[in-house]
Amino acid sequence: MKRASDSPPEGMPKRQRLAPEERRALILDAAQTLFFANGWEEVTVADVVAEAGISKGGFYHHFTAKEDLLDGIVERFTGEALDSAQAARAAASGNALARFNAFLAETYRWKAEQAPQMKFFMEVMLRPGNDILFGRITAAAAAAALPVLLDIISQGTEDGTFDVPDVTLVGETIMAMSQARRATLEQSFKVAKEGNLERAVSILDTRMIAEGALFDRMLGLPQGSVTMTNPKEFRLMLKAIVWC
Repeated sequence: MKRASDSPPEGMPKRQRLAPEERRALILDAAQTLFFANGWEEVTVADVVAEAGISKGGFYHHFTAKEDLLDGIVERFTGEALDSAQAARAAASGNALARFNAFLAETYRWKAEQAPQMKFFMEVMLRPGNDILFGRITAAAAAAALPVLLDIISQGTEDGTFDVPDVTLVGETIMAMSQARRATLEQSFKVAKEGNLERAVSILDTRMIAEGALFDRMLGLPQGSVTMTNPKEFRLMLKAIVWC
């Protein structure tokens, strides 16, 4: 694994001058490459500095610690998932509910295709003793996703599809539900790793059906309206993450 130095070796080209956002993106690219290839525990700040080809001072200008890199990568990953889901939502016909269900379906599909990344996040989130990192990951994801969710709820409320007492409170409650899935995820991945994929899918699907029922109540919809269940994509995601 690469190690860092404060200056490039003799004969190596000088570091390029980059705009702050470009340099931050470069650091995140390097961290993402190393984390996904080697795992969270095996990578140090020095490794990221070396991979990015920057000085330690350049790193600490943008990030104060290794954990800050995780926040940035989660925000980037969540943003990419949201972009894909938002495109599906925009392309869907029908009312706000139909577009919301299209958004959810694309979210599941996109995550199932990102097996190496999902495996990394799950290993970090679900490892015993990583409660703080779990909190950081879910908080970063929620910060990126909440504005989109509030927009979905607001549009549905305005066109009469949803009936909610407080858009922000409902959105925050939905996000809190997603952050409370840790025990279900732990059990589902444990069972999948033991070789019982169908049981693992059932565990996850049962939780999501229950969340969907609560979504319906909070949005003022008939039961069975919000489609949180998607066994096909859950199976693909679990299989890919466990055996990728």
